[in-house]
Amino acid sequence: MRLYKVNFELQGVLIFSTEVRPMISGGQAMGSYIAPLPYIHNYPVIYGILGKTAEAYFVIPSMHQADYEERKGKTPSLKYTTIEGVLRNAKEGKGFYVFPLLPRKIITSSFLMSAESWSYGLLTRMPTKNVFPRLTSYTAFTPQSEFYTYLVSDDYFEIPKWIRIGKKRWGIMKVEAEELEVKDIKEEENCTTSIPINVKDTEYFGYKVLNSAKVLETPSLEEGMIAWATLDKCYTVNTRGYEKPSLPIPPGFLR
Repeated sequence: MRLYKVNFELQGVLIFSTEVRPMISGGQAMGSYIAPLPYIHNYPVIYGILGKTAEAYFVIPSMHQADYEERKGKTPSLKYTTIEGVLRNAKEGKGFYVFPLLPRKIITSSFLMSAESWSYGLLTRMPTKNVFPRLTSYTAFTPQSEFYTYLVSDDYFEIPKWIRIGKKRWGIMKVEAEELEVKDIKEEENCTTSIPINVKDTEYFGYKVLNSAKVLETPSLEEGMIAWATLDKCYTVNTRGYEKPSLPIPPGFLR
């Protein structure tokens, strides 16, 4: 097993619609306000590391609704074949697995997007499809924002130097991976993780979540909730530096 501490430095504008609220100014509705949370789900990072533009992330939003009871049988479900393959291989100790990203330094900027002209007189037209807001105010992560996480891999996997994630793939990130020299790995019971984890992935790897505090959840139930968590067990990795992360490492990498 190889363990890396990976730093991601943002080189573009990164938009994640993690919170959407109505925007009101002077008592008047002005469209929607979209702001991100300072955590990044590990699935878009997996797609970025593999060089895929998308599979089930930022595609037709209505397809996420197929996960809900009232939509079953009416809308085709998204297929997470790439993610399933990565998780299956990681469970067997092949390929890689990356945990969700935490913020190290956040720089944001707000801007307005308009779906209509700004002349003194507006022409009457038919409503846009899907009740698309004509005015949307964004708060987005901007260049020099930094995130970090841990990544485990086999001896053959190479981490790319650049990835692209987020809306329209604007989120270009420079990737710097520091390999941590592992001295020993200790199993601990009732262990609190060093970083937020994907609850669904963790349970797939055979761990039991005893307690959790959610930090991020996407519209798709299949993507898993990101949370700080206490597990029935996890592994503390002692390295030759100051790093001693406690992680739910996929079992295949422990053999």
